[in-house]
Amino acid sequence: MSIRQQIPLLEALADIDERIRVVEEDLALRRGGLQALRGEVAGLETKIAASSESISSMEKTRNELQLEVRQMGSQIEKSREKLGRSRNERESLAATRELEELRKLVRDREDEVQKLENLLERARTSITESKTRHDALTKELEGDAEGVTQALSERETQRVQLLAERETAVKALPPILYRRYETIRSRRPRAIASTHNGTCNGCFISVPPMMFQKMMRQEEFEQCPNCKRILYYVPKDSGGSNA
Repeated sequence: MSIRQQIPLLEALADIDERIRVVEEDLALRRGGLQALRGEVAGLETKIAASSESISSMEKTRNELQLEVRQMGSQIEKSREKLGRSRNERESLAATRELEELRKLVRDREDEVQKLENLLERARTSITESKTRHDALTKELEGDAEGVTQALSERETQRVQLLAERETAVKALPPILYRRYETIRSRRPRAIASTHNGTCNGCFISVPPMMFQKMMRQEEFEQCPNCKRILYYVPKDSGGSNA
């Protein structure tokens, strides 16, 4: 099989591979978009659960502090009674000191309760916002999933058809040329390029004049010294492969 016969076969394979690449990129993009939505929904569910647990813990602590405040309120009343029954300065000072300490403890507990109330308010706001976002994403996911699933099915069918076409195209090529093509394709999306004037249409770099003169005889495929693609000559009016 001459090079002139192999060129259109090689170009057909390269075109099929390009179409497969586009389809596979589209598949990955659609799958990635769906997975990203699902990931965000799952993340929000985790966040809501953690916030709910945090709220429960803070509410428990707040309730315990409020109980302490009430208990210390009773102790303050008793200290006041004790102060009123003081019989001398020593008892009066002791009762006054006890009363001041209890009042300070009450103030401290009330400050802690207020801080917890502020934290609780922020946590509840965060949960509300997260639930709103979660509900919106869930609806979006339900709508997108159906459309994306259908599009994925269509693209997968297209991919299978292209792979079948590729198998046929591969069989038409000499095995040595195909292995060379695959080696280059593993490093760049399009493994072939043509030239009609000594400039590689893949990287737009001029090849050595002696190489171009040899290529014009169309006796064998060359390799672009710059981009390493399989390079071949085609007359200007014949067109040829581009990168």
